[in-house]
Amino acid sequence: MMRIACAVAGIALLAATARADESKTEVKQDKDHVQIEKKSKRGKHAHKTKVESSARSRAGGGTVSKTETTVEHDRPGMGNDYSRKTTETKEKDASGNVIREEKKVDK
Repeated sequence: MMRIACAVAGIALLAATARADESKTEVKQDKDHVQIEKKSKRGKHAHKTKVESSARSRAGGGTVSKTETTVEHDRPGMGNDYSRKTTETKEKDASGNVIREEKKVDK
C-alpha cells in the first residue's frame, strides 16, 4: 500500500513539473544601469516582472541608487488582473553608510 502511494505521489510530482510553461528572461546591462524583464505564461495566466536599477555618484562623494520594480499579473477576467510598482531609493555617503532610504509602493 505504501509503495502505491509513493508511486502515485511521484507521478503527480512529475506531471506538475512537466506542465507547459513558457518563460523568457531578458537582461540589458550598462555601466550604471541594469534592466531585467521576465515574462512567464502558464495556461491562461501571464506574469510579467520588470526591474530597472540605476546608480550615480554624488557630488560630495557617495552614491544614489534607484530601483523600480513593476509586477503585472494577467488572469482571465478583468477583476483578477493586478499591477504593482515599487520604487526604492538609497543614498550612501563616501564611507558607505546609508544616509537616506525611501520605498514607495503604487498599486
